[in-house]
Amino acid sequence: MIEGKTVVIRQLELGDEKLFHKWRNDASGNLYCGFKYGFLLSEEAFRLEIKKEIESNDLFPTEKTFIICKKEGLEPIGDISYRGWDYRNRSAEFGIEIGEVSERSKGYGCDALSVFIDYMFSFLNLNKVELQTLADNCNAQRLYEKLGFKEIGRIREKSFDSRTNSYIDVLYMDLLRSEWETKER
Repeated sequence: MIEGKTVVIRQLELGDEKLFHKWRNDASGNLYCGFKYGFLLSEEAFRLEIKKEIESNDLFPTEKTFIICKKEGLEPIGDISYRGWDYRNRSAEFGIEIGEVSERSKGYGCDALSVFIDYMFSFLNLNKVELQTLADNCNAQRLYEKLGFKEIGRIREKSFDSRTNSYIDVLYMDLLRSEWETKER
């Protein structure tokens, strides 16, 4: 487990499909990614994805998802993942969601992301962590900037936003290991 001040990040387990089904299909919880109706996926679809990841024997898979739990009581509140791990160039992208909408804006995301970034640089030996976010996701951008991420580009009208039935820009941000280590000191 990866332990922060207020959260614990644990491996996926069978049964977590219920959480993903709830979180990903909650339209109000998925507005940040432009999905007016949520993901519209079945619980079985989530179960099969989780089962596939759990059954993998790969110690260093190119993508992996974890569950974020509140430290007190170990109540699951969200998920965090890395994907697109480029072994040669030592970079990967991450994703984070506090799926329990009532637990947002309480500092859990910041704590989880802070210890997860450390995990990615230390355990995965990355040189760079990358992310994409919708241009109007200002809360997330403030968090990423607080942790040291810098905007490195914008792709105009890259993502269709079903909230507005229009296209929206996507921002690209990254954080280098050297910047993280300097910030941590």
